[in-house]
Amino acid sequence: MAEEIRSIEDREARIKEIDQRLAEIDEEYANVLMPESTRQEWNDLNAERDEHAETVRELRARRERLGRLAAAERGVERTVVDTPDFIRRRGDDEIFDLTAARFSSRSDEEYRDRLHDNARRVIERSAFPGQRRDRCQERATELLDTVDDSRGTLARRIIATGSPVYERAFGKAVIARNTNGLTGEEQRALSLGSDADGGYAVPYQLDPTVILTDGGSSNPLRQISRVERIVGKEWQGLTSDGVVATRTPEVQEATDDAPDFDQPVVRPSAVHVFVPFSMDLDQDWPRLRTELARMFQRAKDNEEADSFINGDGELISGGGHNPEGIVAGLPAGSEVDDGGSFSSDTLYDMEAGEDGLDPGWRANARWLANKAIYNLVRQFGDTDGADLWVRLAAGQPSELIGYPTHEASRMSTTPTGRYLVFGDFQEFLIVDRVGMNVELVPHVFGASRRMPTGQRGIYARWRNTTKILVPDAFRVAVAGS
Repeated sequence: MAEEIRSIEDREARIKEIDQRLAEIDEEYANVLMPESTRQEWNDLNAERDEHAETVRELRARRERLGRLAAAERGVERTVVDTPDFIRRRGDDEIFDLTAARFSSRSDEEYRDRLHDNARRVIERSAFPGQRRDRCQERATELLDTVDDSRGTLARRIIATGSPVYERAFGKAVIARNTNGLTGEEQRALSLGSDADGGYAVPYQLDPTVILTDGGSSNPLRQISRVERIVGKEWQGLTSDGVVATRTPEVQEATDDAPDFDQPVVRPSAVHVFVPFSMDLDQDWPRLRTELARMFQRAKDNEEADSFINGDGELISGGGHNPEGIVAGLPAGSEVDDGGSFSSDTLYDMEAGEDGLDPGWRANARWLANKAIYNLVRQFGDTDGADLWVRLAAGQPSELIGYPTHEASRMSTTPTGRYLVFGDFQEFLIVDRVGMNVELVPHVFGASRRMPTGQRGIYARWRNTTKILVPDAFRVAVAGS
């Protein structure tokens, strides 16, 4: 951490150093785009310079004010410059000042704590269009407390994109599909949320990777699976088929009951969506922001409802992997053949048959299927299928032979292929990388790629993936021949 600068002279010397470094960067990258690390350095240096310049002006004004007061007390005339007698307080706007937070901190740890304090204050005063404010605040605060890294990456994002200036600039840019006409203050605020590809961070109040909702397609996996959120590039875990404990006499050498561990590394892959708008769109930002929040969330939920179920986990052309879906990703060893007929025997075979689920996984086991499959269970004639069900109190899922059931709308509607999953879904991992970015598309072209269509648009990108941590924790019913 740099030594704290206090005097006017020290600050003026630092301003000269910054000016020299800015000139060096400009010369090094003349007529080309800067890489992300250099762009961040450029933005940080300019923010630091502005802070020093503002502080120097204030300190000189205060020094001159004291000199005038001292001269008046001595009865001595003094030539003074036009300086203010009162200095405006910055008030609550200071919580959005990342540079001030850095210079008022004596260590990296204190800086991170200050960022978190300011981010919590931002969350407390934020509005969340179309959603319950208390629930969104709770979710954002939970992410801040459990997910953020040692550098305060998430806190910085909440502060930078949660400021009124950033939202105003983002709204103007979305409506116009460009940044022309933004004030200098708005340009600087928007630059804090820019990425190396020229995109902009979505204001966190609209970002479905931060403010998760439960609407959209029938996809309960986020409620019953293990969900990990990260701010970095990958998640690193530790899994095992189980730990064995044994009893021992009072005095006896310990036995080696250590299980075999796997250390999976999961890297989220990119997901994108394009939202076109008519160039004649006549909407103000408050109404448009609500629609954008709904569209982003709806698109995200619908994509996950399919990929989290049917993703093949294969390599994507150009890099990354598809999600490993809970149906498509299970190995052949997890299959239970229904013998060519879906019946109550299929359910009991999956639970405790010869190829059924091991007892260690049954304590937390659940069913997952399309509602049409559950309706077939109710129609079983040989055992009176309705008796297989237990209806619980409102707000709780029904139980099938003693285990909770959940509906997945993107699974098979008929007993063909793989159509019913039974297992402990805490061994199915969802990894979310927090943060959605958008790029502004000023003109949309038709199939010929030569003529515009009269539309503009927003191109949004985020990252997530899924992985089956322990395949043996699941069984999937397969239609036999």
